[in-house]
Amino acid sequence: MWQKSKFEVDRIKAGSPAKVGLLVEVKAPEMAETVTKRNPQAVVFVVDRSGSMGNGRLDLVKDSIGELVGRLSPTDYLSIVSFDTAIETHVPMQPVGITSAQKIRRDLATLEPRGGTNIELGYVAGLQEAAKAPEGIERLVILLSDGEANSGIQDPAQLGQVAAFATEHLVKTSTIGIGEGFDERILSAIAGSGQGNHFAAVKLDEAVAGLQDEIDGLLQRTLTDLTCMVEITDKSKQVWVHPLGYIKSKVGHLGGLTVSLSDMAAGEERGFAFVLDISAVPDIGTLEFKTVVTATDVRTGLKVEQNSLIAINIADPVGFVNPARDEDVVAEILAYRLTDIKALAADAAYRGDFEEARRLIREAQGETTQLLRHMKTLSPRLRKRLTDENNELGELLNVQHEVLSKRANESSYRSARSKQDPRKK
Repeated sequence: MWQKSKFEVDRIKAGSPAKVGLLVEVKAPEMAETVTKRNPQAVVFVVDRSGSMGNGRLDLVKDSIGELVGRLSPTDYLSIVSFDTAIETHVPMQPVGITSAQKIRRDLATLEPRGGTNIELGYVAGLQEAAKAPEGIERLVILLSDGEANSGIQDPAQLGQVAAFATEHLVKTSTIGIGEGFDERILSAIAGSGQGNHFAAVKLDEAVAGLQDEIDGLLQRTLTDLTCMVEITDKSKQVWVHPLGYIKSKVGHLGGLTVSLSDMAAGEERGFAFVLDISAVPDIGTLEFKTVVTATDVRTGLKVEQNSLIAINIADPVGFVNPARDEDVVAEILAYRLTDIKALAADAAYRGDFEEARRLIREAQGETTQLLRHMKTLSPRLRKRLTDENNELGELLNVQHEVLSKRANESSYRSARSKQDPRKK
């Protein structure tokens, strides 16, 4: 793992408050050829089997799960449960090696659509199965649903709290919404609090891409438990540090903060952005900041840490000239701002205000287009990230009203995590 940090500008004016962007870039190590084993993982598939999962939806999910199970190691653990307004356990939590893909497919074949949708019931059953995995093994629950909850807890915040509690016991949750009728607010709340991914499979075959991406993420990652700390070394200076994008709370912290980040795949590069709200510093000099990135190296199971010390100059106000802004920092901040813009567009579309939703998306695309056109020194990673964002904004403008809130919600979720669209891999 390596990390590097840099400011948006190299100096600010003494005696005046300032807002300065900070970019912390991280690269995950490659999956070394000498590493032939990885720590076992536990995967629980929680499948909505309600009546609306007919017309080929449930069959596609069953076939996809049956294929993906073959990619797991014999030492991994697996469970499959289904729900409507009742629970059925098709594969109890057990090592993959004690059964066979053929047996699992036969068990899945008994799944038929029926009944209503009690997401709480199904999700809690999935968490209970996850709890049966051996102590110390990380667990991933993948919840697939095509409908709105019509029994059990239906409040997204409450279900999010259940997911957040599960993370304290090494259980993460990803969600895949299928079709045009799923409740994106519930599924994205569960995934967000559960430190997982959320994917909107509006078209039936997209569910395969979403499931494939989850297994790829499990098998290809080399960093987990990622955190980033940013703090000023001189605590007498008034600096508020605000995180962008990847955590729900945007509340700043005086002097510094530590944020938890998502896992990273082998060789992946990602940037994490912060805004420093610096109170007026009267004296000429420097402000020094420390950034610390920590993670668990999946290949070895060991904790790794990378530190940086960076400083920003406090310049004499006499003859002060505003410095050029670092284009990479500006671009990363814009990419994370798109998270919030797309979330606002999703909310507008959810309310039925499609004109407002499309206005927000159109203005964001215009700003991104201008930045790409005029910035000449963007790194390849940032240029690709903004180009992908720009293209996705254009695609959202062409999405039908009926699914705009779902698509914009998912796009916002992925932008917050700097995550590629699984449809385009």
